[in-house]
Amino acid sequence: MRALMEERGVSLRKLATAIHYDVGYLSKVANDLKRPSLPLAHKLDGELQAAGELVELVPERVNARSRTRAATVPPHDDTKVVNPLALPVPLEDPLVDRRMQRLSPSHTEELLSHVGEQWHTLVRTDNLLGPRHALGGVCTQLTILTALLRHVRPPLRDGSLRLAAKYAESAAWLYEDAGDLTASRLWTGHAMEWALEAGDRPMVAWTLFRRSQQAQSVGNGAQVVSLAEAACREQGNVAGPMLAAILQQQAHGLALEGVELTSHDLLDRARECATTDDAGDARAGHGSFCTPAYIEMQRGRVWLTLGRPGRAVQAFESAITDLSPTYQRDRGLAHAGLSVALAAERQPEAAANAAIQALTVAQDSGSTRILSMVTSVAPQLARHAHLDPVAEFLAELDATSAV
Repeated sequence: MRALMEERGVSLRKLATAIHYDVGYLSKVANDLKRPSLPLAHKLDGELQAAGELVELVPERVNARSRTRAATVPPHDDTKVVNPLALPVPLEDPLVDRRMQRLSPSHTEELLSHVGEQWHTLVRTDNLLGPRHALGGVCTQLTILTALLRHVRPPLRDGSLRLAAKYAESAAWLYEDAGDLTASRLWTGHAMEWALEAGDRPMVAWTLFRRSQQAQSVGNGAQVVSLAEAACREQGNVAGPMLAAILQQQAHGLALEGVELTSHDLLDRARECATTDDAGDARAGHGSFCTPAYIEMQRGRVWLTLGRPGRAVQAFESAITDLSPTYQRDRGLAHAGLSVALAAERQPEAAANAAIQALTVAQDSGSTRILSMVTSVAPQLARHAHLDPVAEFLAELDATSAV
């Protein structure tokens, strides 16, 4: 493919435009990071005037998969969570425990400063690359911090507890995104316990926000709203991006209850409180991911919950345009939501193109949330498997499921 592009004087971007494919996706095909489907091979072959050479390079099992996928897609169960990959976990390491027991106060202070700075790096890693790339580092630091908490005394204990709570809450989020809800709830509980011991009310409030998200994942609208309101009460005088995060969470809860107008009033208020800081490292505090683009992505999800896919399409497209490059995982989530909305609007080719981009992020990041959303689109699109983008998506999804 590369040789033909050079011979024809065709750039990757020009080729992507000509055959209506994402340039990032084609780049992975050109660099042997993605396996092309038969429909894509035909498009490339035609555009590059390869006289069938590129088509012949596609393995027969991929060709067969593209032809038969429509008959083999199982019915989707909306309550089923895609099984997570084997995920790292914090360990109880006797050597680490012994080392923490022997730390001097000055060394403990240095350690807390270093591990605290690492937390910001890991938050940014999650935003850029997803849970697969951040969870291992978080678990490593939690191994150290949980050992430290078994021995540290005042005046350094409060700082140790606060930092451990931050890491535990991050672990809860990463496990949730990676599909392990049991581990997510476990680490939310640890974060709340340590925050309460330290008197860290903002973190207690943030763990209530995380509990609200977990209630959303099982469709309990009343609990979503109640826990979000509890987060506001716990924090007291909450403002800025943290308030934006809580308001959009309340909107999701009301949408689950079928309350449209108030849901969008809350999202409008959340947008007013949103931050413009796109660094993605949480230095601005709780909820610093809540940019206007993030709120619009959540608006799209609320429209989907309310059964208004046409309005959801507009919100997701706006979010995708405006999201900072730092938030690659959120961009994948927006593409996944867009694919669901477009499929409901009976636009199978556009839905498949959005799903392909979301699936690429899900594969790279390990985000089971995104994978679950694009998997839910497959049954609707399977009847359109004769369309090239749909066949490409179904083949790629099949290959992902087989890994």
